[in-house]
Amino acid sequence: MDFSLLYFANREVVDPPQEYELLLRTAEFADDNGFTALWTPERHFHPFGGAYPNPALAAAALATRTRRIRLRAGSVVLPLRDPLTVVEDWAFVDNLSYGRVDLAFATGWNPNDFVLAPERYEGRREHTLEAIEEVKSLWAGKRLSRRNGAGEWVETLTYPRPVQEEPRWWLTCTSKPESFVTAGARGLNVLTALLFQSAEELAGKIALYREARERHGHDPAGGTVTLMLHTFVGESDAAVRAVVRDPFVEYLLSSIDLWKDQWTELRVRDPRKLAVLAFQRYFHAAALFGSVDTCTAFARRLEAAGVDEIASLVDFGVSGTEVLAALPHLARVKDGLRDGS
Repeated sequence: MDFSLLYFANREVVDPPQEYELLLRTAEFADDNGFTALWTPERHFHPFGGAYPNPALAAAALATRTRRIRLRAGSVVLPLRDPLTVVEDWAFVDNLSYGRVDLAFATGWNPNDFVLAPERYEGRREHTLEAIEEVKSLWAGKRLSRRNGAGEWVETLTYPRPVQEEPRWWLTCTSKPESFVTAGARGLNVLTALLFQSAEELAGKIALYREARERHGHDPAGGTVTLMLHTFVGESDAAVRAVVRDPFVEYLLSSIDLWKDQWTELRVRDPRKLAVLAFQRYFHAAALFGSVDTCTAFARRLEAAGVDEIASLVDFGVSGTEVLAALPHLARVKDGLRDGS
């Protein structure tokens, strides 16, 4: 199993620039300690995740501070972007990093994000799938026909040209089975999470993904399923709970207006009570929280369910000092799974 780091900082923090310092320092640790990738997101017009309005900007900064680790968009919200500028931005990062770029694509889901492209909201899924093919074509050096300012059709090629002939491509799948099937049919990798599904439900969707790959002529054993998990590994479960509980509850509260309607099984109206109940679920079944042994056991369960990579979200509000001190414990989980110990 591969291990990567993923970021989604809340911008309502005491010292906002420190969030970027944490990004850079954790990235350097991951680069030096055999992690696979760094995932930077796209988020608009909300403090939850609002540190990252363009994943290419963050990846460009990381390209100058790392040497070997992959730099991945997690994700580009394609209905809010033009494929031409997506390829321009990420080809720049590909050059800056000497060919270490990969991209995940998402449809977007929050209507307020679509003030950037309101006409695409209803058809965002179809638009994403069409735009993925345009991005792949442009990356490969093919021209895209567009109308210019004079009303004339011109053949457009993006610059700079990327270093890699082709990066690896992911489709972000929240919980709908049809998204996993689509990713499999198109030969894409999968980026997912346990926000609205259990590990057992995810296993069934991974099976659908593998079946779809086989039906459409792709290697059923190929393709990477990457799972985002909020992560903090420490000396003991109790010690970790004491560190993460309060900041994680506050982190959940900062986004409660975005996810509360998805958790209809928790019939609680008080926001803080709902966030506390959500924390209990995460701590016991949907996050990589606890001792090395606890987290290793959970990672093995996920590996058995078909997960190929864990993308550890580390910037959810715990102090930077504590996050950095916990990373060696996460590295022990990673190394233990790789050597079978």
